[in-house]
Amino acid sequence: MAAPRRKKARIAETEKCEHRVLFPETNIFIVDRKMTKTRHDFLQALARRKGFAVCDQYGSAVTHIVAEDLSTEQVMEYFHNKGVTSLYPGQELLTMEWFTKSMEEKQPVPCTDHLRLKPAQAAVPVSTEKMTLPKHECQRITRLKHHNHRFTTALEVLEEHAGYLQVGQKTDSRARAFRRAACSLKALPHPLTNVEEARTLPHVGTHSLSVIQDILEDGYSQEVQDISDGDFYGTMQLFTGIFGVGSATARKWYERGFRTLDDIRNDSTLSLKKDQTIGLELYQDLNTPVTLAEADIIQEMVRAEVQKLLPGATVVLTGGFRRGKTKGHDVDLLISHPTEGKETGLLSAVLAKLREKDLLAYETTSANTYDPSSVSRKEYTLDHFERCFSIFKLDKSLISSNQNTKQAPPSPVGAVQQGSSRPDLLHHKDKVSLERAGGTASFLDEEKTEEKTWIGRRVDLIIAPASQYAYALVGWTGSKHFNRSLRLYADNEMNMKLTNHVLYDSVKNQYLPASSEEDVFLHLQLPYREPAERNC
Repeated sequence: MAAPRRKKARIAETEKCEHRVLFPETNIFIVDRKMTKTRHDFLQALARRKGFAVCDQYGSAVTHIVAEDLSTEQVMEYFHNKGVTSLYPGQELLTMEWFTKSMEEKQPVPCTDHLRLKPAQAAVPVSTEKMTLPKHECQRITRLKHHNHRFTTALEVLEEHAGYLQVGQKTDSRARAFRRAACSLKALPHPLTNVEEARTLPHVGTHSLSVIQDILEDGYSQEVQDISDGDFYGTMQLFTGIFGVGSATARKWYERGFRTLDDIRNDSTLSLKKDQTIGLELYQDLNTPVTLAEADIIQEMVRAEVQKLLPGATVVLTGGFRRGKTKGHDVDLLISHPTEGKETGLLSAVLAKLREKDLLAYETTSANTYDPSSVSRKEYTLDHFERCFSIFKLDKSLISSNQNTKQAPPSPVGAVQQGSSRPDLLHHKDKVSLERAGGTASFLDEEKTEEKTWIGRRVDLIIAPASQYAYALVGWTGSKHFNRSLRLYADNEMNMKLTNHVLYDSVKNQYLPASSEEDVFLHLQLPYREPAERNC
């Protein structure tokens, strides 16, 4: 349900404090500027549970005024806009730190200068040097932990929503604009504090600036909230969560009036493909994030079969897990052998072994169609490797026995739990509500569901020849936007063509060999970025 738009603070001479009060000499009023109603209500309820008097209305009984991320001048402007020309004598203007400490101590803490609001002039000026970012994302360091999650999360919702709209160059460009703005904010080495600072960043356009300004002023973007609470966005997330269903198909279903998974299951006019059928059957499994521990188990199982068939072959876990993520949507395994040609026939042999052990619920393969000459002719696509897209049957007993072997990293700096953004605002695919699935989340009947001892996990197996392995490793590590930036940089700055197979120098008319990722960056005259630094 959408939170109401910002309401004006209620200003009056009376107050409302209907709860058990342990500290009658302390009457708190929480300023709701730069704060969502959800957060404001939460803070009021928290204080009341701790025995504090909380005044819904400002008046003479208020003793402690609490504000979040505001200066003294901003608070006074807030009251002036509500018709209050001056505060009553003795009222303290305090930071959220005072409130937090008081809640932790379960009693009012002293009002020291450190905990009082500061005038705007006392704010530390922002260093313009810090705001200088390179134009291309591949030139920057972008880690999973950054300082601006409340902005990037909102922009990523707009990106995703744009991708759900009618497919076309204009739509793709719009989605990409939000992504590039988010990438700049992720690389910023400090929290964004004002919209003027954002204007100096590369690729932050007018629309993104408007969203950033809303979040800075109100704590959230009404536009983003309306989108995320809308029927279209939620339904598209639900349908694109089905394995084998892209935005175009999901949109057609939406336009036909379908809103739940049962709508899809029960419509006799729909002819589902094999992957879509299994995607519906295993919807809950495939929309439960894969953990790093599970990915490691799958990697070891595949590696064991590969080593038996071809000693010396390597199996590397790529994708988001290689960049430091602890959860993901699938498991990407890049398979190779240091001797060129020995990898031929390996994939089919590995799949045969996995089938013998009944480890595959679904599989589809494609052959290697790479043609080196297509790159020089500019008639190329990014990836032609032999590969298999599969759904792995991962034994639940293996998960439970290994679930504590991987520890999640500390929460990111500026993450949503700090309270400055709307954790209840956004509904990523990880959080798709199964209530909309329309009852059960699979075709399996109740008895089979109870007997099912495995969980479905998407696993992609990619076979890369030794001569192309370094480029394949860069490409399959990602992120998607980091790689796009690499290709644009190669094309625009170096007059080269980069794919997951090769780097072609258009000036020298030659292919550039690489034996490692470092070689790829060296050819492009870029500083090497560790996988954890490629999280655009």
